Amino acid sequence: MHRHVELPIFVEIGKNVLNKVQVLIENLKVEKIVMLCGKTSYKLAGKEIELIVHPSEVYSLSNPRSEVSKLVAKLSYGDVDCILAVGGGRIIDSGKLLASELNVPLITVPTTASHDGIASPVASFRNEEVFSIFTKPPSAVVADINVISLCPIRLIRAGFGDLISNITAVKDWKLAKDVEQIDYSEIAASIAYMPAEMLLEKTPEIEELVRGLIMSGVAMSIAGSSRPASGAEHKFSHAIDMLGIGNALHGEQVGIGTIIMEYFHEIAYEGDWFKVKESLSRFGCVVKLKDIGISKEDAIKALIKAKSIRPSRYTILDELNPDKNDFEKAIDVTGI
Repeated sequence: MHRHVELPIFVEIGKNVLNKVQVLIENLKVEKIVMLCGKTSYKLAGKEIELIVHPSEVYSLSNPRSEVSKLVAKLSYGDVDCILAVGGGRIIDSGKLLASELNVPLITVPTTASHDGIASPVASFRNEEVFSIFTKPPSAVVADINVISLCPIRLIRAGFGDLISNITAVKDWKLAKDVEQIDYSEIAASIAYMPAEMLLEKTPEIEELVRGLIMSGVAMSIAGSSRPASGAEHKFSHAIDMLGIGNALHGEQVGIGTIIMEYFHEIAYEGDWFKVKESLSRFGCVVKLKDIGISKEDAIKALIKAKSIRPSRYTILDELNPDKNDFEKAIDVTGI
């Protein structure tokens, strides 16, 4: 089966690289550029980029999900050649949706490294619950390490949690391939797994973390789904969101979810939950439920609910079918 795969055609990661956006625009041969940003990201990078590329319009979004729908309607009748999204996850996801709807290239300039959406073909939004939309991936990414280094350390640590979750996500994908003979890409799995595995062995520099998050997004584009980076640990995170418990960032939730799911993989086949937990701790990430405002009882509720989320996506939770007692034991043994 042949499938057209879209990938970023240009990725620049380094210090003081914001001026590379101008080179990209020249290479893409675009003129009418719409720039999206948030208030903070405008101060961090947007203002400088505006002086370099002179966009036709600049929109500062405070409520991206509702505002981007209005922008789609407004800009559909005008001449827009390119969307330039400067900011964190919500701004970049809004840029993906807008660029996909208008069928124009997207350039992303991340100001944080809190998750793998920097270069992925998935946009996530939160209303009463979190939902994801498959979009075109960015055509280009410019990640300035000087800018990203200025974001709160908690966001960087959340990015670590989101990247390390690829370990259990890829194992779940392989499991689904063996049980249900679903589409599986060894290339995509390797691209997602390698940078996550690296986190087990060493504490990364911010540049290495950003590179790994971008690789994770590219893996999703190759796979044509989020499977290389989303398994049972993400179901656990979605369940937390749906139950409205805790006060964690997405990467913090999936990081703890990865410890739990690696515990079950270790029981079933192979894994090392202690190594995952140790790696998260070494980077200063959250490894205790209480630190994100979740009680043991609520965590068990979330794990039970996780079993019913996206039932078509086979994971270790389907393989072992753990019950309440199993989940309680997992939480006790892992010491989370």
